[in-house]
Order: sequence, then C-alpha cells, then structure tokens
Amino acid sequence: MLQQLSRQKPDKLLDLSRGRLERCFERAARVSPAYRTLLAEAGLAGSAALSAQDIVTRAPLLDKANTFGRFTITELLAEDIPLSSIAGVLTSSGQGGKTFGFGMSTRAQMDASAGAIDLGLQLAFGIDERSTLLVNCLPMGVVFTSRTVTVANVSVREDMALAIVRQAMPLYEQLILCVDPLFFKRLLDHAQQQGFDWSGIRTNVILGEETFSEDFRSYVAGRLHAEVDGAGADDPLIGSSMGAGELGLNLFFETRETIALRRAHHRRDPGAVLPVFFCYDPLRTFVEIHAPDADGVGELVITVLDAKATIPLIRYCTGDLARWLTEDDYAVVPADVRVRLRAQPLPMIAMLGRKRDWIDARWHVDHFKSLLYRRPELADLLSGAFRVFAGEPAPVWEVQLRRDAAVDPQAMAEALAALVGEQCEQPAAAVPTVRCHRYEAFPYGMSLDYERKFAYLGAR
Repeated sequence: MLQQLSRQKPDKLLDLSRGRLERCFERAARVSPAYRTLLAEAGLAGSAALSAQDIVTRAPLLDKANTFGRFTITELLAEDIPLSSIAGVLTSSGQGGKTFGFGMSTRAQMDASAGAIDLGLQLAFGIDERSTLLVNCLPMGVVFTSRTVTVANVSVREDMALAIVRQAMPLYEQLILCVDPLFFKRLLDHAQQQGFDWSGIRTNVILGEETFSEDFRSYVAGRLHAEVDGAGADDPLIGSSMGAGELGLNLFFETRETIALRRAHHRRDPGAVLPVFFCYDPLRTFVEIHAPDADGVGELVITVLDAKATIPLIRYCTGDLARWLTEDDYAVVPADVRVRLRAQPLPMIAMLGRKRDWIDARWHVDHFKSLLYRRPELADLLSGAFRVFAGEPAPVWEVQLRRDAAVDPQAMAEALAALVGEQCEQPAAAVPTVRCHRYEAFPYGMSLDYERKFAYLGAR
C-alpha cells in the first residue's frame, strides 16, 4: 500500500478520492435511514447519485448534534450491516458537549485494522526492520492490534507502563509510546521518581488527544535524550496523530518533514501559535475546508471513504479549524526539506485547533501550553495541568505543581510570570496574572485521573 501511494501523482490520488466520495454518498443515501432524512430536509430526497462537486456544494453538513444527538442507533446504522457482524464500539471524548459520538466496527474491519496500523507504523518507525514494543497509554478504551509489533494496552497507568518498559525492553530494539501530552508528563515524572534512564532505549512517541507546543516537543526530547531538530531518517520520532472516535484513529499524522516545517516556524517566532502540519491519505478520507475566511481558514469537514461503514457520515464537521498550506508555510525551511515536502504524494493541511481555544483577541490556550515548557527546569516542577480564565484587562493563569515539588508556589508563580512578561508586548497592566498551587490545593482537578481530556479553559 505504501509503495502504491508513493507511485501515485497527487492529482491522481485526489481524483480517486473524489470517485470514492461519490460511491460512499450513493451508499449512504441508500442504506442509512438517518442520512435519507437529512437529505430530504436538504431538498435532496431520492438523490442516490451526485458528482463530487455537487456533494460538496449541496449535501448537508453533519455534526455530533444533528446525527448522534438526534437519531437513534437504529436510524444511524447502515441497513446492509448485520448486527451480528459488529465487533466493537469507540466513543468520542465528549469534549464538545453532552453528546457523545461513536464509531462501530465490524469484525472484518477490526481484522483489517491491524494491517492498516502496521502500514502506518512501518512508514513512521520501520517496524519491519526493528523488533518493536508499543505501549498504548491512551484512555477511554482505545486499543490497538498489530500483526507485527508487540502491543501493551495499559491505558492511563504510569506504573504499569513503566514496569512493562523496564522489564520487556531488553527483548526489543525499539519502543513506541502512544500517549496524550498531559499523561506523558505524568509518565516522565514517574520514571524520574523511579530513577529510570531512557538513554539506553530507542524511544519513539505518538502524541494524540490534544494539541501541544514545540516547547513541549523539545522538553520531551530532552527527557528521552532524543533529537528533534534536524533528526535524520534513522533517528527516533516524536510525532503526533489525530483521529476522532466517530471517524477513526490516525486520520492525520505528522512526518519528519512536517515536523521540520513546524520546528522551523517555531525557531523563527517562538511566541507564535502554530498550526500542526498534518498529512492524510486521500484514499481513506475526503477532506474539505468549509467556508474559508480571507486567510483560508475554515471548518474541517471529513468523509471517511469506507464503502462498508457501519454509520455512514458524509461531510462530518469535527469542530476544528484548518487551512491548506501556502507558499509562506514552505518559505521558512531549507530547500532540501521543501523538496521532500513537495515530493511526497499525500496532501497536507494546517490544523489550527478550535475557535474556542482563543481566550481573547491576544491570548490562545497554546500560548500557555508553550510557556509551561519554555524552561525545562521549571517544567520539571509542574504537573502539566493548568486552567486559564478570561479576565480584564488580561487572563488569569492558574498552574499546578508536581505532587513532590519542593518549591514555594509564589516563587514559581513569579518565575512563570517573568516568562509571560517576556512574551507579552502589551502594557504591564495587560500581562496575564499567574497563580501557582501546590498539587493538593489545585482546585481544578486535585487528583488527575487522565481518563478524559483535561479542560484547560475555564469560566468564572
């Protein structure tokens, strides 16, 4: 599959993607009671066949509220999928509100998923060439299967994860940690407390569940004794992946080239809120940027091109903002990286997160995610959890110390405030206020369970 994709021209892949979109639309209109209702309401009753162009201009936009919040499972389930064939259910995080979306997989799809996962792992980590242990620390019942690597599904248990790494790694040539950023901070802290040394292990990381800053990537690399700037094709990889419970895992992913692109932008402007530059497989997903503004930023809309989808979702809005890459994006990287970026056949997007991540016109939650890890000696003393509140004339940033941190909270608050002041170009009165709490006194999750996405933004 990888070789097949590498031989295709980008325009040919997009043509194939549009053809698959047309077939998936035709099937959804035929076998999904919920989708037939939505089409009728959009004035498309009986439209079993539309061109790709007509689909993206006339077919309704779906989201969690008008699908999972409105229809029963019987109405959502495709009529050509026998109930006896369904083997698994994966829910969304529920971060967007009270409604949970979910994806359902047949036994055949779950059997095939191992091969799809292995293709991605081979592309990123060369698992055919190195014996590999993958420790999956993602929460909410997200599990992996593989035909090539050994998988340990430990969820959010740092003691279990470290025990497996410590005891099993002598059998393997490389380790892959699949983890969300906040729990990874906890795992790294636990390993430090236990005196564990990562330097003898070839450790790769797949970060998911939430966005993170380049300061965080640098911090992780330092803890793991890994290289991220100028990393060669044979070096370990610290990269991210994005999926959705309703749609599937690993829909978008970083490569060494897209990481180099983001690192270059970070070096040019360390204080900027940066998009994540993601690749995707157009034979698996059809991607739209809906209603782009003057900067090309619009809502990310996805159709998974699965002709056997149990719950067909055509033009599904994830709630994220994104845009296509521009010449300005490429301009910051060396010519050799630019050539490699343009030579790879997979399309790319710039993912900007969610509109609600802006606290006010000046401050974004990613500013604080970056500042938290700007100085590693300070980050070592923090849990990674914080809460930001909008305020006048500036936000209030409340930060949690590590459980074992032997530091005065006021001294830590002053040190972080100095970092904020260095970044802030506003008058002193508009600089965010920083408050630091001991672990037990942090009022927004004293004992983190890491099972759900942490809410970094709060409302007074």
